[in-house]
Amino acid sequence: MKSMASAMLAFLLFGSALAPAAAQSFPARAVRWIVPFPAGGATDALARPMADRLATQWGHPVIVENRPGANTAIGTDQVAKSAPDGHVLGMVTSALHINPLLGQNLPYDTLSDLTGVMQMTRLHMALYARRDLEAGTPAELVALARKQPGKLQYGSASPAAYLAMESLNMTAGVKMEYIPYKGSAPAITDLLGGRLALIIDPVLSSTLQYVREGRLRLIATLGAQRAELTPQTPVIGDAVPGFTYITLFGLVAQGKTPPDLVRRIRDDLARVILSPDISARIREIGQEPVASTSEDYNALIRSEMKRWEPVIKATGAKIN
Repeated sequence: MKSMASAMLAFLLFGSALAPAAAQSFPARAVRWIVPFPAGGATDALARPMADRLATQWGHPVIVENRPGANTAIGTDQVAKSAPDGHVLGMVTSALHINPLLGQNLPYDTLSDLTGVMQMTRLHMALYARRDLEAGTPAELVALARKQPGKLQYGSASPAAYLAMESLNMTAGVKMEYIPYKGSAPAITDLLGGRLALIIDPVLSSTLQYVREGRLRLIATLGAQRAELTPQTPVIGDAVPGFTYITLFGLVAQGKTPPDLVRRIRDDLARVILSPDISARIREIGQEPVASTSEDYNALIRSEMKRWEPVIKATGAKIN
C-alpha cells in the first residue's frame, strides 16, 4: 500500500509539473489560428496583424486559417478537436455562446471542449434608420414602435443581432418585425431605398458615411457606454434601461489546455493588442481593444449563455 501511495504521489507531482513546463516550452512548432469566417472580412483584418506580431514574439509561424461555415461551428470544431497544447487557437465571436442554445447539433461541447483565452475586442452595434423615419432618438423610436406595433420592419444578417432585437422588443414592450438578410450590404441597400425602417448593424466608418451624407439616421448605439467612433450618439439604454448588446471577439483554446499555458498565451496576446500600433489598427476597423483576463472571459461566456437562453426559448429561434 505504501509503495502504491508513493507511486500515486509521484504521478501527481509529475502531472503538476507538466503545466509550467508546457508554458515555458511553448510554442514548439507553428501555431494555427483558426478564423471561422471567409478571408477578407473584419475577423481576418483583426487576426492577421496579431498573428504576425505573435510569430515575431514566439519565433515560430502563426498561420491564419479561414474555416467558415455553420455559423462559425466548423472552424471552432477544429480547436475543440485539437491537442490541448496551444498549437491550435480559434477566433470566436458572440456566436460561441449563442450556437449551443439554437438547437444546433454541435460536434463539441462549448464549455468543456473549449476554454477562453481572452476577450480581445468589442464591436459596437447600432440602430440605423431610413432618413425619413419619424424618430431620431431612442425615446422617439420606442414611442413610434409602441404606436405602430408590428409595422416597423428591421433587417439583420446575424442570428445574434436578431436575438438582440427580439430581446429589445421584450424589454421595451414593443414589436418590431424581423426581415432576414444574407449580408449587411443588401440590408443597407434596402434601408437606403426606404424599404426598411431600421437595420441593426455594426458601428463602422463605411456605414457612418451614409449618416454623414444625410442618407441614413443613426438612432442609437447598443452598448452600455457610447462608442468611441460615435461619442455624440446616445445609447439605447437611455430609453430602455438595462438593455445592452455588443459583439464580442475572443480567442479560445482546447478545453484541457493547462491553465499556465492559457495564461502565457493570454499575456503574450495582451501585449500585442495593447501595443499602440495594433490598438490603432483595431480602432481603424471599428473595434475597441479589451484584452481581458482568461478568467473574466470564461465567466462572460457563461453569463452570456444564461442571458440569451430565455430570449431563445421565447422566440423559438433555431438554426437547422
